[in-house]
Amino acid sequence: MDDVSIRAASDEDVRKLIEDRYDRHHLLDHLHHRRGILLLALVGEGLAGHLFLRFAPPEEPELRDGLPGVPLLQHLRVMERHQRSGVARRLLAEAEDRLRALGHGRVALGVHPDNHRAIRLYEDLSFTAWRDRHLATFREHVLEDGNTVRVQEPCLVLVKQLAPPSG
Repeated sequence: MDDVSIRAASDEDVRKLIEDRYDRHHLLDHLHHRRGILLLALVGEGLAGHLFLRFAPPEEPELRDGLPGVPLLQHLRVMERHQRSGVARRLLAEAEDRLRALGHGRVALGVHPDNHRAIRLYEDLSFTAWRDRHLATFREHVLEDGNTVRVQEPCLVLVKQLAPPSG
């Protein structure tokens, strides 16, 4: 998909482009607390997808202890009309390029164990399971009134070794 551009997002971009209440809530919270960088994939002025690069320590103690200093890729979403067009691969490649340029040698991400399509994509891109067991984590659901409710869910953590930047 050659007409996709990728750039870092601002709070204003999130308010303007992210329609999903859950994504908008979490992405604004991450940006407000300076936890990392949000990458947007755009086709023209329209949102094709997004991915958050988290540099702040993860909330889960097992990840903080087991993968100290390893950035996390979170909130990867490709809009339905752009799925299976290479947008996710482009976002992931851009994230990896930025991480390499910052001197990071590894990256991690979490995925629901039932999301087989995403797991196949990550494995195709050389991500491997961090450990055999799933990590017990939670998802915050944003209610109509703006309040949040935490729901526990399993998470498969995948890691990838990043080659040094070329050149």
